[in-house]
Amino acid sequence: MNHLSNKKLRTFIIYAVAFLPLFDLDYLLFELLDRFRIPRPSTIIIFVIIPVVCFLTILKRKATRITTLAYCLTVLLYFLAHCYSVKNLMPKLFLTDNFRFSVYQELIYIIRLTLPLVMIVQFILLNPSIRELKQICCILSGLISIPILLGDLFVFGLSTYYGKTTANIFSWFTGIYEWYPPRTLASKFFFSEGNTIGILLFMLLPILYYFLTCAQTKKEKHMIAGLILIQSLSMQILGTRVATYGAIIIPVIFTILYITDHFFVKSTPLKNHIIFFCLSETLLCSGLLNYTPAVQNQKTDSKNDVALLSNKAGQEGRDELNRLTGDIVRYSEEWRNFYVYMFETYGINARFIQSVPSMYYTEYYSYQHDPEFWTYVTLEIPVFERVNGRQVERVFYNYKFQELTAKEKLLGMGFSNFMNGSIVLEQDFLQQYYSFGAFGEILLCIPWMICIIAVVIKILQKNLKMFSLFNTCIFTSLGAGFGAAYLSGHVLDQFMTSFFLSLLIAILLRSPRNL
Repeated sequence: MNHLSNKKLRTFIIYAVAFLPLFDLDYLLFELLDRFRIPRPSTIIIFVIIPVVCFLTILKRKATRITTLAYCLTVLLYFLAHCYSVKNLMPKLFLTDNFRFSVYQELIYIIRLTLPLVMIVQFILLNPSIRELKQICCILSGLISIPILLGDLFVFGLSTYYGKTTANIFSWFTGIYEWYPPRTLASKFFFSEGNTIGILLFMLLPILYYFLTCAQTKKEKHMIAGLILIQSLSMQILGTRVATYGAIIIPVIFTILYITDHFFVKSTPLKNHIIFFCLSETLLCSGLLNYTPAVQNQKTDSKNDVALLSNKAGQEGRDELNRLTGDIVRYSEEWRNFYVYMFETYGINARFIQSVPSMYYTEYYSYQHDPEFWTYVTLEIPVFERVNGRQVERVFYNYKFQELTAKEKLLGMGFSNFMNGSIVLEQDFLQQYYSFGAFGEILLCIPWMICIIAVVIKILQKNLKMFSLFNTCIFTSLGAGFGAAYLSGHVLDQFMTSFFLSLLIAILLRSPRNL
């Protein structure tokens, strides 16, 4: 088709994905631009230009036009019903004043979840080449990894979790964790979402290893090998568990795929230097593992967990709770005073809630407002199911979701209200289910699963033809993305990761061109 062969269109759509990390940095200009009522460049590119170009392309074909318009219309009708339902739910959810519902923010989030699904169709129509995929992966890796490494070495980047990075990678081996919390040594340069960046690097790594095997010149091999080395170090510097362990897991998985492909599929020759490089990367990252911020932070958490398990306050509190609850009228003054006393006595003073960041019960969802919930978390939830903020978020969402009727659960509790309240569940699929209900899950998340099933069916239909090293690496990358989405969240609702997922799915659904 002539319109798809347009070089400018291909360049814009495909390489917009490659430069998304660069667009992400414009949040640093937000205060300046907002002062003059100027939207951020990334907002214009992602929410205006990309959708317009996509729809103009997609709507030129009858098959994609009907399907896309029907899907978008269905989402719009659902969105109106969802907003009406959630607005009426707000008093029932019994949230604090910082939990504010916003139709505009709800719309933006729906677009974040919908646009990547539309992009799958766009990428299928564009049919990107393997060379274009290689360029995208190398650009993404370089734009993220090199700044993280430099920011850490010269100690000018932001910490992945809070504040600025306190020291560089060399300080990990000098006993610095005795003086500084491990989280302050994790570094993300100036990217806004460290978790998302880590997941994207996790997804990129198996594909970069594949391109190393098919590099044509020594210069290209050295460039890709250097990029893999820098990225692997940056993943451990970043300090998220997905990135830290991913730098070790991926070369092991790739080695297995590489050897299996050579002996059974025979699409790739076995090269000793590739095996040696994968082994070297595994040993290097494994050697660093115990000194990384992620592992040191886990050790700190483990010490707190052991202290909690030996704390007798939990059983004492449960005994008193069983003796004194009686028939207290919920939300009455007597109810409030009793549960405030219980939480302050056994949660705060006896330190049985110490593993949960204090801002959750003092700022985000005050225990003075709902002391029963925090007493429930402290005394009735097993320690290992609420040792950190991420687990408490899940308990909180489930606690509120149970207040809804069966009909209300179909449309969810809303996203904007919980985001404004600073409690957002870090687990994709479950986050969307609680926010948008069963109907929203079907419209916004199930299409991803349908695409994966379609890929699996295609593989089964073509037998060994689909089991080339290239395809298995792409599928490994997809598995890494969706696995991280479920375990860590911030994948389906972040364009850097969701657009890349769209590209990979499109490649597997429609075999890429060689050049």
